[in-house]
Amino acid sequence: MAFQYLNDRLHCESVDLKTVAEAYGTPNYVYSETILQRNATVLKTCFIDRGFKVSYAMKANSNPEILKLFHSFGLGMDIVSGGELKLAQHLGFTSDEINYAGVGKTLEELTLALEAQIAHFNVESEFELEQLNALAGSLGRQAPVLLRLNPDIDPQTHPHISTGLKTNKFGMDPDLISSILINPLEYPHIDFHGLHCHIGSQILNPQPFDDLIDYLAAFTAGLEQKGVELSDIDLGGGFGVNYHDAFEDILTTTPYLESFAEQALGKLGQYQLHIQPGRVLVANSALLLAQVLGNKANGDHKFVVIDGSTTELIRPALYDAYHAFYPHEKQPNSSTGDIVGPVCESSDGLAKGREISEVQTGDLVAFASAGAYASSMASTYNMRPLCPEIMVGVDGGIKLIRRRQTFEEMIALY
Repeated sequence: MAFQYLNDRLHCESVDLKTVAEAYGTPNYVYSETILQRNATVLKTCFIDRGFKVSYAMKANSNPEILKLFHSFGLGMDIVSGGELKLAQHLGFTSDEINYAGVGKTLEELTLALEAQIAHFNVESEFELEQLNALAGSLGRQAPVLLRLNPDIDPQTHPHISTGLKTNKFGMDPDLISSILINPLEYPHIDFHGLHCHIGSQILNPQPFDDLIDYLAAFTAGLEQKGVELSDIDLGGGFGVNYHDAFEDILTTTPYLESFAEQALGKLGQYQLHIQPGRVLVANSALLLAQVLGNKANGDHKFVVIDGSTTELIRPALYDAYHAFYPHEKQPNSSTGDIVGPVCESSDGLAKGREISEVQTGDLVAFASAGAYASSMASTYNMRPLCPEIMVGVDGGIKLIRRRQTFEEMIALY
């Protein structure tokens, strides 16, 4: 893979990460174009080449350079806000390449998407369907809709990223969806194209996906018996990554991708099938590069304080998530402790109770798998500027794909 130790110093391709830190400061995100292309190739081969429509879940990482790269591989965009719609349009995605998901779309956002004539609205509730029907009628349009089904399937993942259980806010009850589809004339400005499901994220076990395919096959067969004709089935995303071995290839982590595609085609192949991967495309493509500010101890409890924090990588605080830690220079000795940031919160820890290499003030360190839900969830808490993003190209060239935010930009809205 692109991230590796050369002469005991961490590199991206042939670029020593110290070179990146000297050029752009820390903290920063370092991306590998090689890994991004590899991941996109896997999804294209497994799904697009088998006839699936694949839309990247933009919320995982919305850097325009990454979105343009995925577009070149034939991926569309799965959006969840009006801002994401505008960005997709700005980058040249056509209307038929955009799907709009999300449990709480505003009237303004629905109007914007109707006027853009997007491919599908993934409708999450009866009130949204009623609002969309009224808006489409007022604009003289027909809204293409996939109804989001909540199948009450346990994705066997973290509770905060589970979306397919009845206790989750997403989707609609199967009986309600059946009732709507059996009586479509109640919504004269809606074109019901099919169903959408997304049961959760960071799924490593194929069983939940097997269960989903079987559930949808049975559910659609029941609808057909009642005279309901559908054209599209959207299976969502949720393919997991290996946060413990961040440099592992995604086909090693999720070897079930091809069998998932074949099983879906075998049981639901009469429909146009869709998926919306996010994390699996970007997570292992980036590191959060930071600098050690110093070491301290409270009694026998050791802390390594770095200049990166939860404002750049919130997942450990939000999900108690694990991100592999790498010193820039390999060290022979280690001890147990916490790696924490400077943000004024007890939750500002990126690793707890971890075996930590003996690092000193000024040393560089990296947290892996920072390509998904890191920069896209970053904040300016404690008036910390959004940090830069750097892409190391396939050819080894370095490109700044987002500069560091300035203080003037931070206060411009006040």
